[in-house]
Amino acid sequence: MRFAVEYKGEAGRVGMIIFSADSLDHAQEFVEELNSQDQEKAFNLNELVDGTIGELYRLYPRIHAVTVRGNVTSRGQYQLGETKN
Repeated sequence: MRFAVEYKGEAGRVGMIIFSADSLDHAQEFVEELNSQDQEKAFNLNELVDGTIGELYRLYPRIHAVTVRGNVTSRGQYQLGETKN
C-alpha cells in the first residue's frame, strides 16, 4: 500500500513524504515515529489509490498551492503541446 503524509519542519519548511507500508496501522506507526523524533511534525496521512500527481494535489491542497509551476496544470497533467523535460 502507498501512503503520503505532510510534514512541517524547522524554520517553517513544509513538504510531503510518500512511502509504502503493509497496512494503515504500520503507516500510522511510521508517522508516530517521525513525530517522536521532534524534528518534523507529520500530519494528514492518506492512502494513495492511484498515485497520480492529480490525486496528490486533491489530497494535499496546501502543497498544491505552493507547487504548481511551469507547464504542469493543477490536475497534474502537462498542457497540450508541452513536453515533459
